[in-house]
Amino acid sequence: MSAVFLALYDLAKKASVRGNAVLPVLLCSTCCGCAAFVAGVVFCGRMAETLEAVNGCAIGLAAIKSAIVATSWVFTFCALRTLPITIATPIRASAPALVFVFAFFLYGEIPTWIQGVGMLSVFGGYAAFSWAGRHEGVDFFRNRAVWCAIAGAFFSAISSVWDKYVFQVAAAPVETVQLFFQVGLVLVYAVLLAGQRFLRLPSSRFEFRWTIPAVGVLLALADWLYFRGLAVPGAPISVGSLLRRFSVVLTFVLGARFFHETNLRRKAVALAAIVLGVVLLCA
Repeated sequence: MSAVFLALYDLAKKASVRGNAVLPVLLCSTCCGCAAFVAGVVFCGRMAETLEAVNGCAIGLAAIKSAIVATSWVFTFCALRTLPITIATPIRASAPALVFVFAFFLYGEIPTWIQGVGMLSVFGGYAAFSWAGRHEGVDFFRNRAVWCAIAGAFFSAISSVWDKYVFQVAAAPVETVQLFFQVGLVLVYAVLLAGQRFLRLPSSRFEFRWTIPAVGVLLALADWLYFRGLAVPGAPISVGSLLRRFSVVLTFVLGARFFHETNLRRKAVALAAIVLGVVLLCA
């Protein structure tokens, strides 16, 4: 279910940021997501329980996650602003391959030889996207937006590894961490936007669109479902992260239709390589 809402989130994100200022979109969507999460906790009657679990450790864990995720999203939104969604989203979906590398060194999750082949397939998908991108005038390994997408995937992988520590090693309460994570994101983007305005850094014109609040609400719901699954004792972060990334298939199909993107056959080959890698990584 988290993957389904994540796919809808990706579509709303592309519609919101295309030709639009990145930081105002991030701030507005995150404020809406934070408000939606708070409203959901209140509606479920869990606000008192959530606040009772507040302590310095939970706030610190959430603050670190906010910083990691904010970095990932800034890179990802900058990439998505110019790249076709049928290229940007599959790149981010390759983050589980990096999660496996981090999980191996930090948690001793040793991949099998089949999973090793899966990681090679994911990186083969990168090469296939390079081939597809040349037909749209995108120099895959020299394009700044592509490197932003790769950086976004890198920090997304770090965030997934941090999630395992937060919810399994530290056993932090899900709703409490997510509450302060959401609030932390709002503060980070507010500071970044204020700094951009104060330093008079160049920025595109901001245009409000109805998809902007949808971005925050859909992501808050997808994250809540993902965190609840990850909080199950013994749930492997490597598999959980991979299952969530299957949203890329739905995003690819719907994104190609809604945004009228081209060169889909070549991109589908690259996507198939990444999806095959994901399947093998789950073996």
